[in-house]
Amino acid sequence: MTPSSGGNAMPGRRQMLGWGGSLAAAGALGLRPVEATAAQRARTRVAVLGGGIGGLTAAHELAERGFDVTVYDRRAEWGGKARSLPVTGTATGGRRDLPGEHGHRGFFGFYSNLPDTMRRIPFGDRTHGVWDNLVTVPYFAFNRDNGKGDLYLPTIPPGTRTLDPATLPAVIAGLLRTIPQLLPHECVLLGRKLAVLMTSCDERQFGQWEHTGWLDFIEYEGKSDFYQVMWGGSAKVIQALRPETASTRTCGQGISKILYSMLGMGPDGPFDRILDGPTSERFIDPWVRHLTSLGVRFVTGHLVESLELGSDGRIAAAHARTAAGPARIDADWYVAALPVDRVRQLWSPEIRAADPQLAKMDRLRTAWCQGIMYYLKETFRGPIAHLSLMDSPWALCPVGQSRFWSEPFTETWGDGTAAESLSVVISDWDTPGPLYGRPAKECTPKEISEEVWAQMKAGLEDNGDVVLPDGIVHSWFLDPAVAQIAGGRLENDDTYFLNDVSSWELRSESVTALPNLFLAGDHVRAHSNLDFTTMETANETGRRAANGVLEAAGADGADEVRLFGGVEPPGFAELKAADRIRYRLGLPHVLDF
Repeated sequence: MTPSSGGNAMPGRRQMLGWGGSLAAAGALGLRPVEATAAQRARTRVAVLGGGIGGLTAAHELAERGFDVTVYDRRAEWGGKARSLPVTGTATGGRRDLPGEHGHRGFFGFYSNLPDTMRRIPFGDRTHGVWDNLVTVPYFAFNRDNGKGDLYLPTIPPGTRTLDPATLPAVIAGLLRTIPQLLPHECVLLGRKLAVLMTSCDERQFGQWEHTGWLDFIEYEGKSDFYQVMWGGSAKVIQALRPETASTRTCGQGISKILYSMLGMGPDGPFDRILDGPTSERFIDPWVRHLTSLGVRFVTGHLVESLELGSDGRIAAAHARTAAGPARIDADWYVAALPVDRVRQLWSPEIRAADPQLAKMDRLRTAWCQGIMYYLKETFRGPIAHLSLMDSPWALCPVGQSRFWSEPFTETWGDGTAAESLSVVISDWDTPGPLYGRPAKECTPKEISEEVWAQMKAGLEDNGDVVLPDGIVHSWFLDPAVAQIAGGRLENDDTYFLNDVSSWELRSESVTALPNLFLAGDHVRAHSNLDFTTMETANETGRRAANGVLEAAGADGADEVRLFGGVEPPGFAELKAADRIRYRLGLPHVLDF
């Protein structure tokens, strides 16, 4: 069964059957009945296993509806990959420790579910809660080495903003260098390919483009350097996508959302925003405080290692390892909101037999995608933009954060000599770098810091302009999830789910075949808006997991958690309907020739 068209969520069991449930309809559809017994309606204890975005979302929705929720996590900090990490021991003079992070967080205009949650998290006197802590990044820039041309894209349609005078010369210079590289036949090809993607029906998206590689679809081989770098490598801008292995459906979905958002058609404001301070301070910590006020309990130091299946086919308990020894977690309902590489370790042979779809998760792949922070002695000289260094072997995406933050950096964090937090996402850990000739996975942390710095200098410095002068680094901080183990080899404790060709059929829905087990996370199928690895996906699947609990517990339909869909240009629904007819007749898309 594939999602419905028009960007809306596929009707779940609740929408198809209603909260009261129809046993006859359920049997006809091959679904387990949803009619709740009195005993089910009395069960309110929920154990959320994992305190990332997906787990916190499920806890939020269920706590608001009167459930008794406890969240468990192996770490002392909440927020999963989105959390900030204080660099312990770096503060003096009453300041806070320098803020480290897994990687900088972008909040994009094509998100629709996560912004709703953020508006419901109180923050001081701000009308829309932590959502009001978002600030617009005015440009997204694709930077090339050796004067090949930097392409600056305004993140708000030009009619609604004044171009930044300081950045305008770079915008014009980039266009003058880029235009000669645009080959007319490649522009026509790309335009046709994008039109195919944006007007393909959902049946074709899942039946054809999900099983077609992105590079094959865009006819990558034999094209110009500009075409290959921009349209082959641009998929890496969406972290945890690899153009060599990603599906056309996934890459096309991401590029379509970006284009719609940049044209002012995003469901929630400007294309690109970041928080006006460290993520935990401005988003996660206020969220945890709010959930605590709703009665949610937070338990740290619990590494969940197994689930116990009872004789009635329900999860009887979760078992965790703690510093004090083994711990048993008892609840009526369980939401497993762990990353894919951890959650699939919980599937015993009995659980796999009860839900064969869970066993398919073994074939899902993960990738490394971590961040490194450079604390500079001066404000970053580069543009006020999100940057993608397209020619960097490690697919670097840096942003200078201090100019976006509401508190003065030097006076607020560190020892008073650090003035900037230059945050860099390393998207490719498998390609050798020019400085040491080895991929990031095979370098030491110090070598990674030197290699990234060298690649940034090559990508940012042009025409004699020195953006990163030597001697301005105060210190650096690599995501501690990447650490050296015995023998000097690097190990990654926080990998990303990787969207590969045909990976959709290996992923699970939020509602499993086990009557009291539900899933949340960016590896879980999302239907409302987008489904690649993002906070938005984790948030949507947390909502779906909460709806699964509500349905199984016999909650009233008025309590259903709302799911927000994406948007598309007017008339596209009719074009998709026409393509649906062609697809069902076995015909290619009308523009696919």
